[in-house]
Amino acid sequence: MKTIATFLSMLTVVTVMTAQSLTSLPDTLETTRQLNEVVIEAQMQHTSATVTTYYPDRNTKRTAQNAIELLDRMAIPQISINPVAGSVETPGGESVSIYIDMEQASQEEIDALRPEDVKKVEYLAFPTDPRYNHDKHVINITLNHYEYGGYAKISGTGNVMAGSGSGLAYTKMSYRRMTYDLNVTDKYSDRHNSGTEQTQVFRFPRNNDVVDEITRSNLLDYGRFRQNQLGASLRAKYASDKAMISNTVSFAAKRTPNNDSRGSLIFSNVNFENQTYSNSSNSTYIYPRWKGSYFFNLDKGFKLNILPSVLYQYTKSHRKYESKETSIMTDAIEKAVTAKLQCQLNKSFSKYHTVDINLLGIYYYNKVDYTGNTVASPVFNQFAYGGMLGYSFNKDRFYGQFIGAIAGESNEISGVRVNSIIPVFNLNVQYAINNKNSIVVTSYYNVNPVEAADKTPNYIQENELLYKTGNLYLKNTPLSSASIDYTWLPNNIFSISANSGWFQRFNRIVPVFTPDGPDGLMLRSLENNGDYQEFYVGTSLSAKLLKRSLVFKVAPRMCFEKTTGLYTDRANYLSLSLSATYYLDKFYFSAYYSTASRNLVEYSLNETSIKRKPYYRIKAGWSNGRWNLSASAVNIFRRNWVESTSSLKSVWFDQFTTEYGASSHRYVGITASYTFGFGKKVKRGDEIQTSDEGGSAIMK
Repeated sequence: MKTIATFLSMLTVVTVMTAQSLTSLPDTLETTRQLNEVVIEAQMQHTSATVTTYYPDRNTKRTAQNAIELLDRMAIPQISINPVAGSVETPGGESVSIYIDMEQASQEEIDALRPEDVKKVEYLAFPTDPRYNHDKHVINITLNHYEYGGYAKISGTGNVMAGSGSGLAYTKMSYRRMTYDLNVTDKYSDRHNSGTEQTQVFRFPRNNDVVDEITRSNLLDYGRFRQNQLGASLRAKYASDKAMISNTVSFAAKRTPNNDSRGSLIFSNVNFENQTYSNSSNSTYIYPRWKGSYFFNLDKGFKLNILPSVLYQYTKSHRKYESKETSIMTDAIEKAVTAKLQCQLNKSFSKYHTVDINLLGIYYYNKVDYTGNTVASPVFNQFAYGGMLGYSFNKDRFYGQFIGAIAGESNEISGVRVNSIIPVFNLNVQYAINNKNSIVVTSYYNVNPVEAADKTPNYIQENELLYKTGNLYLKNTPLSSASIDYTWLPNNIFSISANSGWFQRFNRIVPVFTPDGPDGLMLRSLENNGDYQEFYVGTSLSAKLLKRSLVFKVAPRMCFEKTTGLYTDRANYLSLSLSATYYLDKFYFSAYYSTASRNLVEYSLNETSIKRKPYYRIKAGWSNGRWNLSASAVNIFRRNWVESTSSLKSVWFDQFTTEYGASSHRYVGITASYTFGFGKKVKRGDEIQTSDEGGSAIMK
């Protein structure tokens, strides 16, 4: 205990770091004639066949409060930042993985980043290095490092009129080749305008080809959502020229004491009396986790990366639905264990050729005990395995990579075992015309495994007229994609990206509604049916004007969507996002706008199309390097609480849903952070990674 206390006290030592300023001698030359001064500006962005590199300027590093804000203000054209979700995507909507010093970052690590320590930011497509874990799109943030010392950060956010906020306390200490990280986070929500309104249309066949149509509408009078999340993690890491070894232990807990709504229930059929309803639920989630990362740079061109992890999940949930004539209670206790081991070995031949072998094994055990109206105990046992062989060629301005893999899984659910084999391939070609122009062409074929919850065989009653169940015999859904991206970086002022792509999910999983449920009610089951297709074309333009004091970014995108099968539909829409940031000494001002959207849904059990409102935000802040204070006004002229509207139409059942919440309502966000560094900043360093939630098998 004395050792632990000493260690923790060292992590929280506050010392003053002396600021250093660099000056340069005048570079003018005076002889018999006075010559004009020549100023050469450093190149802030450049591209190659394998990576595009950006260097954040002083304004960006001084005013950004975390990694997402840093990326947003750098206005990188190959990525799109969603300020609502805090997510990073490609212009085509694919997820971008964020790494810090070539280690994947968690959300807590992203929030705790000290932007002042950032040296450069790299965007990579299909990178070869085994530390990137074969992610397709990667942002890698490279930091200046500490030989000894580190930094501590405390931050808090409160959203007035949105009923939410968060807090973070983080510290890092390095000594020679060791780095220690400690992180504690808390997030809360307490919202009184959350909930769902639905109109459901049921069609029941009767004798003589007569169809009885019953409309059930629940109108929301009151809703409350209250939740607290707590996370803590500790990591120890060793780094040298030949090895990088880290171990992380983390704990995450989430408590939702209230997810309640009540209102009026209206039926169109005289056999059902109009009445009131109440729907209440609460839940508790606990997730302890251990994760290791072991990278070795071996001799003779070999590189080895080993990633083991173990996650335990405990979930307890309660739901109670009541109306005048119906009472439905569902309790569930879930216990699950996920163990994962991944090994990748790379071998480089000469300067141009690299071959890599990747082996993966995953074991997943899950048991859910249902009580209440439904009494059942489905057990899920899954073992997944895979082998991948990749080859890449990199010479001068050309980079090409091909990956072929076979993945298998063996699932046992409630005594029924299903085995499947999944083929995977990726093909990626990149060419740099020069250090200002590059082209990336990618394609891949993959198969998405079925989620455990979708295979639940038991019947669970949803309301007075609807039951739901899963399907043990659902098949995995193939995915295929192809895209082309062109990047032009003419100078330090402008950066442009143009992109186009196609995506298709084959034989997707969809809900099927039939009037043959228990007691003659409607039954929602699942089956493989139809495809989802998307084609898009877009561009992104960034400009840094007035000596980089004014930054603009505009990104239009035209999308064409199509679904086939039971839910045949089409949607064509233009989306547009605009952002601007202005720096004035220690102050900064920014604005963001994104258009409304109506798009089809690739995978959902509740809707086939969804409409979302436009989002707009203005923000002002002040920063002196240690303190960073900001205030933002979001959707300030919008008084209603509607977040989205969605619909689903089928032969026997229709559903129209309105979601209410705080993300589209007007609110004011206030954020304050204080960061101080200590020690000598020289070489190694990184951030911490904490626990994330696993997937649940409880039926939604």
